[in-house]
Amino acid sequence: MKIAIAASGETLDSQASQVFGRSSHLIVVDLVDGDLKDFKSIPNPSITEGGAGIKSARFVGDEKAEALISGSVGPNAFEVLKQLEIKTYQMVPGTVEQNLTLLSQGKLEELTPSAPQGRGMGMGGRGRR
Repeated sequence: MKIAIAASGETLDSQASQVFGRSSHLIVVDLVDGDLKDFKSIPNPSITEGGAGIKSARFVGDEKAEALISGSVGPNAFEVLKQLEIKTYQMVPGTVEQNLTLLSQGKLEELTPSAPQGRGMGMGGRGRR
């Protein structure tokens, strides 16, 4: 099973990230029967762009991941992941490796959308007056 995890660094010892679209790295791993077979760390290509969550979700799909572990996923990114049939799981505070172990043991909760569909979270607040 190929799994992507939002991370604050580039190694398995890095902390899992509370955020998805603006996490510093995405780590993609191959788990076979609960054992780590291969992994690669990729600097998040969408971290400084608008629509970071959606772009990151598409990137995870391009990597052929079947699951994502993150602290939170915005509603628009969640919809893209759902369309790509990528399951999302709630990370727990700890390292990438610890979260992968918990997922392989069936101990991570599946995420649900964090807000209603519609406009993105953005940086704007109320807009211009």
